[in-house]
Amino acid sequence: MALTDPELDLLRELLEDDPTSDLYLQVGEELVRRGQFAEALPVLAKGVSHDHDPNGHALLARAALEVGDYDVCVGSLDAVDTDPTTAPDNANVLMLALERRGQLDDARDLANALLTAIPGDVVATAVLERLDAPPPDASGRASDPFVTVERAERYVVVGRVDRAIRVYRRVLFHNPGDKGIELRLRQLAADESLPAVDDLSEELTDPGLAPPEFTMPAPGIKSTGSPAVERATAPPSSTSGGDTKGKGRRRRRSLIRR
Repeated sequence: MALTDPELDLLRELLEDDPTSDLYLQVGEELVRRGQFAEALPVLAKGVSHDHDPNGHALLARAALEVGDYDVCVGSLDAVDTDPTTAPDNANVLMLALERRGQLDDARDLANALLTAIPGDVVATAVLERLDAPPPDASGRASDPFVTVERAERYVVVGRVDRAIRVYRRVLFHNPGDKGIELRLRQLAADESLPAVDDLSEELTDPGLAPPEFTMPAPGIKSTGSPAVERATAPPSSTSGGDTKGKGRRRRRSLIRR
């Protein structure tokens, strides 16, 4: 039964006073139902650490799957039934976690077992469709012509799987929905030898390669040698001798006829 907002707030306050209370099941179930998986995860994790209720483990696995913590998801399902014939919902969650964690063969086996127990299972069918997707097109690329599937696979050959993953992610960003690239990414991400955090230091530019600082000359006026420019820029000169009446001066003509 769904809880109202005031009821949920009250139960969460009670859980703060006693995290071992069985109320964690109600709170966790309601948060999962609302799609608030990140909030449900710590509530359920604390609850199952004191209580081994299978429902709590199943809810924790669902919340962990949705937030991308596949190790917690699989670990929580170890404590409950995941047989496709008796617990198909738990089997579906486990199958998705295995697929996203890159354990594709295990995911395929579980999907086939689910379809045997429940013919037409939608989740298992979708997983098999993704697993059977064709490999990435070698000509696929991002907006940058040098970021291509071919380049990613070259990184795989030389043992730089971390760089291959970054290239594939960029290609997938510009080719959303490409099942082949998604599948290849999961396969590469399953490599346990990868570091927990990608090391991008090798892609940083060496500060020593920056050009040295230099001083720009101050702006100024330079003669081009043109007589017209020299006359325009030359300072006015005074007339010599006593001719102050303007020797050579032109009389201004009036624009008004008199």
